[in-house]
Amino acid sequence: MKKLKIFILLLVLTGCSYKPIIDSRGNNGKNVAHRLSDDMQTCKAIAKDHTNNFVEAYKAVYNYYIRPATLWLPDKMEFKYKSLVKKCLTNRGHSVLE
Repeated sequence: MKKLKIFILLLVLTGCSYKPIIDSRGNNGKNVAHRLSDDMQTCKAIAKDHTNNFVEAYKAVYNYYIRPATLWLPDKMEFKYKSLVKKCLTNRGHSVLE
């Protein structure tokens, strides 16, 4: 039980460490690379404000422990933080790669 608590704590702490890969030349001729740092910080703050750490930790436990126990039959739960950061940067004119 103690190991599970430590694992969940580590997942919660590393959940906000997402660093997307940005293609600065793929912006249809617009030069928005000078705003990348500010946009990255803003999008990360927005994503952090709109995600629940408990729910994100449950998704990690579900994906890495419960799904293998059920032979990967249920669908994988996607993490909300990464998708929010990616969508925010895309809407601000940056080309985000996976």
